[in-house]
Amino acid sequence: MNNKKKEDVILGVRFQRTGVLYYMDPLHYGFRIGDLVVANSNRGVEIARVVSIKPKEQLDKNIEITKIIKPATKSDIEKQKEQEKEASMVVKKCRKIVEEMKLKMKIIHAEYTFDACKLTIYFVSDDRVDFRELVKKLAAEYKTRIELRQVGPRDEIKLYPNLGICGREVCCRTHLENFDTVTIKMAKEQGVQINMQKISGACGKLMCCFKYEEEVYKENMKGLPKVGSLVKYNEEDAKVIGLDVLNKKVRIRVGKKDEERYETVEADEIKKAAKPNKKGGE
Repeated sequence: MNNKKKEDVILGVRFQRTGVLYYMDPLHYGFRIGDLVVANSNRGVEIARVVSIKPKEQLDKNIEITKIIKPATKSDIEKQKEQEKEASMVVKKCRKIVEEMKLKMKIIHAEYTFDACKLTIYFVSDDRVDFRELVKKLAAEYKTRIELRQVGPRDEIKLYPNLGICGREVCCRTHLENFDTVTIKMAKEQGVQINMQKISGACGKLMCCFKYEEEVYKENMKGLPKVGSLVKYNEEDAKVIGLDVLNKKVRIRVGKKDEERYETVEADEIKKAAKPNKKGGE
């Protein structure tokens, strides 16, 4: 830890790899980034990882600060590993029951809270599912509180290792805490050819990358002409046929039909063409 006293710092912890960041009082314990703690989440008692350590005075006064229960011990970590094994068996058992009950749902994941007071089972489905009888059967089987939680395609993908089109692990598993809305309009503004197979991520939804670059494209577009507009380049008439928004460059067609040529120039090298005079019926 740094030179700050233990009581002067607050831990930032996550219960899941890309989950919500919680702020917690470390009590009298000393921690480093990467250490594990046992604490209360909105699901119950769980093990969390320390991802940040900040002085108290740097935090907003409106941020809720709770207390850890204790540092996670070796036996706590072993216990969690055993629970993960048991949870994988739950998934197999639950899938079998769902098949027998002919429910239109796909069981994808299960997890116990650290205190085993609750078993959460995640599923995906295109329809609303009445799973009350399923919950009763599972509660009788596992003798604990059962919660079935329906998740979307993006939440499903983040549960498994997947590579994006960039060759790196998908963002939802590495750093994304929340999913922002991504639209076709963003892709069009960024000059991407609309081919749904190529612009969709592993989850089948539009790639989150478009949201990352949206602000840069919007800012750069302010100084660029529209494709199809007429401009002046070195006192010659030209037509804009393409844009390189990130580099603020313009692709133009210059000259008359028999002598036309194509050039890519800096945006500040071109000028807007004067509007034609419409007087006299022109």
